[in-house]
Amino acid sequence: MNSAQTRLAIADLTATLATDFDIPTVLHAIAEHAQQCFDAASAAVILFDSRRTDGTGIQIVAEAMREDTIADPYLHISGPGLTSARDGAVAMIADLDDTADSARWPDYRRRARAAGLRSVRAFPIKTMTLSVGSLVVHAEQPWGNERPNDFGQILADLTAIALSMGTVDGRASTTADTVATVLDGTMVIATAVGILAEYFDLDVDDARIRLRRLARAHQVTPTAQATAVVSAQNRNPRDPGTDPALHFPADLTPPRHIDR
Repeated sequence: MNSAQTRLAIADLTATLATDFDIPTVLHAIAEHAQQCFDAASAAVILFDSRRTDGTGIQIVAEAMREDTIADPYLHISGPGLTSARDGAVAMIADLDDTADSARWPDYRRRARAAGLRSVRAFPIKTMTLSVGSLVVHAEQPWGNERPNDFGQILADLTAIALSMGTVDGRASTTADTVATVLDGTMVIATAVGILAEYFDLDVDDARIRLRRLARAHQVTPTAQATAVVSAQNRNPRDPGTDPALHFPADLTPPRHIDR
């Protein structure tokens, strides 16, 4: 694990938190830093959502993964991820091939190994004494000592700080208000994924990947890109693809340098 990379990640996030930041942008940045710095297959921020009726009571609000990775959302909101969020403590599997503790999370373990994963760490997101979710990181190798837990917990703590500092029209909001706003954004993303899947005849996983790539190409957050896709559908329900929101820009803007 590159210590310089982790220092830059922490500096980037703390600098952002000192500005008038956008919550979804910060959460997606945290997921991306976790995935990249841990050299992980995927990373996700999950938060409790009491409105869910599927029995999980938890929602993925930000996710990052390698381009060649197809995520199984169930793996984020079950097993160690769900346990960490509920218990407010780190939950982990150092090596899925180790059968010493295989009785715990059996269904999760089967699906994780089928997805080619070998290890997972879930770091609790707590505001004051209340656990509101967790940061879940999956790797394709045994976890080992090269992936320090303290960095993951720092990212989870920065997530909690971002949620507790949320603003609404320049007015400080409660953490509960901020969490509710973020959760509402996930419904927009789900709707946009459905629109992309139908329009381009994609399965759900490929549609989610297209949404993330569109957001990166348009240099906006996935939530903002999803909003644009839904607006395109509302404006022209018969052919939303006439709107640029569903397509990659003809001339992609070069990536910004760190000094810009």
